[in-house]
Amino acid sequence: MTEMIITLMSDFGLSEEWVGAVKGVILSINPAAAIVDISHDIPPFDIGKGAFVLAAALPYMPMGVHVAVVDPGVGTRRLAIALVTERGDALVGPDNGLLIPAAARLGGVKKAYFLDEQDFFRTPVHPTFHARDIFAPVAAHLSLGVDPLEMGEPMDPDDLVPAPWGRAREGEGAVYAMVIDADRFGSLRLNAYPEQVRALGHAEGARVLLGLGEEDLEATLASTFGDVEAGAALLFEDSSGVMAAGVSGGSMAARTGIRAGDIVIIYGPGPVDGG
Repeated sequence: MTEMIITLMSDFGLSEEWVGAVKGVILSINPAAAIVDISHDIPPFDIGKGAFVLAAALPYMPMGVHVAVVDPGVGTRRLAIALVTERGDALVGPDNGLLIPAAARLGGVKKAYFLDEQDFFRTPVHPTFHARDIFAPVAAHLSLGVDPLEMGEPMDPDDLVPAPWGRAREGEGAVYAMVIDADRFGSLRLNAYPEQVRALGHAEGARVLLGLGEEDLEATLASTFGDVEAGAALLFEDSSGVMAAGVSGGSMAARTGIRAGDIVIIYGPGPVDGG
């Protein structure tokens, strides 16, 4: 148990002392902890991006304790929480929706706790650095086998702040998706899933009409960028399991100006085929 993995994800960057301080607190409590960095390059305060990255990464991690901190509400009345998932992992961080998509990928929230037992905190707790003074020591104690019930009061999972996005809406022969992330290559990751596109009647290789803001764009439903010509648009299943709109050798985000939070409509075959 003492060698349990602890993953870290944050918007701290690596130019300041913050990530090092968090790791130092963890290792001072559990020197045998195996710490894995998922990312510390989340844009500042971007809960949606952080939630997506965490949810995309954790299914490929061993069962363990996962600390995520993108926390514009630090020092306010927002809760500090620990979630136990059906897979058996513990997720530690702020109650702002950041942890919810990842918990869903790990089977869902089995138990939730409001962290309020200061015996497991680093004191005094600084009002702007809960990652160091609350989340890191709690995670370290969890990795040593401490029951989360000793650290806080049980919560109803239904009372947690919801995820930054839900599932794309289906209706009227289309899927109405939200951009939940634009990756570093400019592909637009959507809250739509392959089965939703198949349900529209599209098969691989089909031309699909996408509504992107005030313009429509035809894309090929493909499995990889090499399936289309350079500069051509494609709709594909991203490695994280969601649908994405991209450009072979280019950036869909730069081409269209579409950003996270914008709506992308995936039309059924009727508008494209003229039927």
